[in-house]
Amino acid sequence: MKPLIFINFKHYENATGRNAELLLNEFRRIKDQKNIYYCLGPGDVRLSLQFPDLNIYSQHVDYNSYGPYTGSISMNFLKSINVNGSLLNHSERRININDIKKTIENSRQNDFKLVVCSENIDEIKDIARLKPDYIAYEPRELIGGDVSVSSAKPDIIKSASSICSENNVKLLVGAGIKTSEDIKTSMDLGASGVLIASGVIKDPKPINKLISLTDHKIG
Repeated sequence: MKPLIFINFKHYENATGRNAELLLNEFRRIKDQKNIYYCLGPGDVRLSLQFPDLNIYSQHVDYNSYGPYTGSISMNFLKSINVNGSLLNHSERRININDIKKTIENSRQNDFKLVVCSENIDEIKDIARLKPDYIAYEPRELIGGDVSVSSAKPDIIKSASSICSENNVKLLVGAGIKTSEDIKTSMDLGASGVLIASGVIKDPKPINKLISLTDHKIG
């Protein structure tokens, strides 16, 4: 089974605005990329209309629908532009457990996928009971660093995999993922894929780095 690869563009200068468009134009050259997902910021999610062949997710979504909600990003809006999933509760955009619960409940009604980020095993237990589509385990202290979660926290990944499996939730892991061996180790420990940001986006040649992490080819 191919690993699921979620790439978070964050708000890096080389991955925002016109640069996000240029990156996606490069990434679309990759063949057979049904397992790759690109997570864009609120100002760039409308690129989904320009790149309908790519799996584009949002970096955040709110549980409310349309209405008087200034600054909101609703599932209704995202689905209207062919964005059918989002990250939620990233360490840089944390929300409380009640809002996570409401968002997951709303996602079921809207056929909308959620990748809910968790920082530790206790949080994984709490969120797994709510049964989102994916849980992404990302220990805060390793995000953006050079030490991979697969080497620093293998026991937690194994425990998280067991918890997620019991609740029929797919596990992703992130933080410090930079090599194909990091991905293989994560899969061997029970993950279904990875969530990557700087390991791809901040590389001098993001498309080459992404290809080096997987068995994809340029078409």
